[in-house]
This record gives sequence, C-alpha cells and structure tokens, in this order.
Amino acid sequence: MNEIRDISAMPPLTAPHAPASDTAALFGQPQQNRFSFQPHDAAFAALAPVLGFLFARYVADAADGFLTTLFFMLLYACSAVYIRRTGCKPRRSLRILGIVICAFTLVFSLTASPLLHGLSFLFLLPAIIWRTHAACGGAGFVTRYFAPDLCASVVKAPFSHFFAAPYALSSSVKKSPAASAVKTAVIGVLVTVPLTIVIGALLSSADSGIERIFSHISDLLTDQIMKLIWELFFGIPVGLWLFAAFYSAAVRKKADKPFPEDAHYAAKYAKLRIIPNIGLYAGVTPICLMYLIYVISQTNYFLSAFAGRLPEDMIYSEYARRGFFELCAIAVINLGVILVLTGCAKKSGTARPKVLTAYAAVLCLFTLFIIATALAKMILYISAYGMTPLRVYTTWFMVLLAAVFLVLLVRQFTDRMPTAAVLTSVCIVMLAGLCFSRPDARIAEYNIRRYEQGTLENLDVSMLCDLSEDAYNVMARNRETLERAGKWDTFLRRAESRTDRYKEHPDKSRNLPAQILLQQLHTDIGNGVSKS
Repeated sequence: MNEIRDISAMPPLTAPHAPASDTAALFGQPQQNRFSFQPHDAAFAALAPVLGFLFARYVADAADGFLTTLFFMLLYACSAVYIRRTGCKPRRSLRILGIVICAFTLVFSLTASPLLHGLSFLFLLPAIIWRTHAACGGAGFVTRYFAPDLCASVVKAPFSHFFAAPYALSSSVKKSPAASAVKTAVIGVLVTVPLTIVIGALLSSADSGIERIFSHISDLLTDQIMKLIWELFFGIPVGLWLFAAFYSAAVRKKADKPFPEDAHYAAKYAKLRIIPNIGLYAGVTPICLMYLIYVISQTNYFLSAFAGRLPEDMIYSEYARRGFFELCAIAVINLGVILVLTGCAKKSGTARPKVLTAYAAVLCLFTLFIIATALAKMILYISAYGMTPLRVYTTWFMVLLAAVFLVLLVRQFTDRMPTAAVLTSVCIVMLAGLCFSRPDARIAEYNIRRYEQGTLENLDVSMLCDLSEDAYNVMARNRETLERAGKWDTFLRRAESRTDRYKEHPDKSRNLPAQILLQQLHTDIGNGVSKS
C-alpha cells in the first residue's frame, strides 16, 4: 500500500530546477511560481498583520476582557468567511463546534480569572484552526486519528506555509494597477521620511508654537513607542502564522486526499507492535499483584473516606494530600501501561486476545476505584475546612480522569465506539463546566454560606481576596456576614487596592466582574463606608 503524501509540506521557494537554499529548506518556504492564490487570499494576507497586532495587544498583553472576546469573535468570523470563499461547506458537527467556539469567547468577559482565560485561549486558537482545516478537508468534528491530524493542522501546516502571506500580497500587487499605485505611494512616503524629519526640526527651531506641538507629539510617542514596537515585532509573525493556518487549509482542499486515510496510520502504528504478548503479561502481572496487595493492606485507609471518618492518628490535610498524589501517580502509571498494552503488543487491534483486554480492563477498574476514593476523601476535606482553589481544581481534575478511564474501559470491549470524538467531547464539556461555573465565585459563595450556617468555624477572607473579582463581587453582596466575622474592613481595603490597580492597568477592568466591583464599591463609599 502506497503511503499517502503529507499535503501540508510545500516545496522550497526556488526557481525551477534551481537548488534549494538551506534557509528555504529549513523553513519550508513555498515555491512562488507554483503557488495558486485566489483573489480573497490577498485580502486575508493584508488583514493578517492587523490580526497579529490585535493578538499582541488584546491577547498576549491583556487577555482580560471585552476586547479579547471581540478579537476571538473576529478571528472566528475571518475563518468562517475564508472557509466559504474557499468553496467549502462545514458539516453539521463543525457548525456545532462553531457555536461552542463563540460561547467560549465570552469567558474573557464573564469572568476575571486569569486561569480560566488561559484555558479558554488554549482551547480557542487550536479549535478555530482545526475547524478551518476540517471544513476544507471534508472532515467532521474529529477524525479517527485526531491527535496526529490536529498536530499537523495546527503546528506543521501553518509553519510549512509561514511565508505565504507576502507572496499573496506580491501576486496581488502585480495584477492590480491600484495596488501597484499604493505600493509606489508607500515607498515614496518611506523615502521622504528623513527629509520630513529634517524639515520638522528646522520649523521647530524657527517657531516656539511648532516646537510645543512637536514636544507634545514626542511625549506621546515616547510613552507608546516601545509598546508599539513590541506589538509589531510580535504581532506581524503571529499574523503571518494565522494566514498560513488558513491558507494551508485551502491547500488541503486542493489535495486528492486531504487527510491521511486510516490505513496510513494503521501501517505506522503496526510498526510499534513489536513486544510479544506473553512478555507484556509477565511484566504487568506483578504490577497488578502489587496493586492488589496495596489495596488490601490499606482497606481501612481508603474506605474511611466512604464512611465519612478519618483513620486513627491522621489529620484531614494529610489525609487529602496523600490521596491526591497517590491518585496522580497511579493514574499516570496505569495510563502509560494501558497505552503500552494496547499499542505495543504484537497481537493487538482487531486481533487482540481476551487476556490483553482483561488486563487493560482491570487497570481501568483499579484506577476508577482509586479516583472514587480520592474524591470521597476530598469531599470529606472540604466539608471540614471549606473550599479553596486548589481543592476545587484538583476535584475537577479527578472527575476528568474518571471520565477518561471510564471511556477507556468501555473501549476495551468494543471497536465501534468513536473514542477520539467521545474523549474530545468529554474534555470540552468538562472545560465548559469549569469556565462557565466561575469557580472563584462558587468558592466564595460556598464558604460564606457555610459560615452563616455555623458549619465553618473560620471565614478565610484573606484567601478569598487572593482570588479574582468573581469572588470580590460575592463578598461585596454579603457585607453583613463579613462584618459579623470582623472581616469587612479587610475586604474593603483589599478591594480598593485592587481597583487602584485599574488606574495603571485599565485593561484589567474591561470585564464584567471588574465593572460590577467598581459599581459596588462606589455605592458602598457613597453610603458612608470609610476606608480602612
């Protein structure tokens, strides 16, 4: 069977029959006289530096609010228009993915948590690029071999076409008299810049009014010039990469086989199946026996969590911490063992023996048991001391791990389940639940309610004040409770210190929680609340 050609790689930029330069070979520059640009490519190539500049300013430098949401909506709109102009029609699953992408852009505006902003960014940028490639390649929500296809679309293909934008613009300029005129005008302006500076200096020396005007302009430029230089220096390469990501999707559409067929990956993975099954069984059996001995010897330790009590001579913090680190180590080890069992055994895939399935299923069940025990212990810990960000995020991670291993368990008994699609959907749903639940607000609400009910001895306002404005909004609405705990002045001092930061960094206030906090503080101060 012939191996399918990787369509994301393009020939180096050289003249016909000329040797390729080392630089061209290294960066995969496209061959100009073999490029095929459409009219819309030039428009998007011209827009690319603008997108890169906006990315540098509102994502890399200030991913905290409404303008970041608008940037990702604009980027998604550009990708959707490019897909249409390329002549492609996304499948229904990709249209649903588009709705999910638009929803995730709102995270930057609805919450002030930097962690949630970072997670949303890590989802949005690859999701937009993948949706473009999947639509142009005729694929659905995910492919069967999703991980390598995603890496090729988001990483390899854009860098292989990194220099496509300049040649798209150059091709357009050669074909358009108007564009040629603009090019000539720009060159003329750049050539006369030194002369203009000299004339400005002479006029400034000749007239004090002109000198004051130039002085104000100079002060403004001095304040912004370094930031502008950094944004251009960083933004232009980002813009080139964004255009390359879109254009490589169009190149994918022109290929005879846009995505490698299953047989291509099956042939590659077949080369990994080199370990005899009996060797794997012999290696895994002692591990399973060790797990069994460990569980039996620690029965009281593990099952205490389900009974809602502590083992003797152990405190809550030690109990929960040990459970979490044990979970992480065992889950990682078991996941690696399962991957080796299913991917490296000589008899695997459609010819997988039942013994191999049994070993993988036992490892999945063992890990699910450990996860359930750790979750019970974490709930016991939270019931005693309340919520903190670490406890919430580790609990979320445990649930995500449980879902992954449950899918892997089911996968052992059926080959018909679309594993990549299910796992991807589970991860997106879990991420959406985390981002849109606004954990900082939920932490503050939970601890305050517990304190009001008398089931939480101490209300740790200092910890809550280390959270984002999501938690501040909740505390501001519960003034009476904070006053009863003797913590209102502490909250007010920390809140006013945070709002003072907005004067130096206005971008930090461009989200809904920050605006609500400013309004709440204004109302409290207006009612006669004094500063601490």
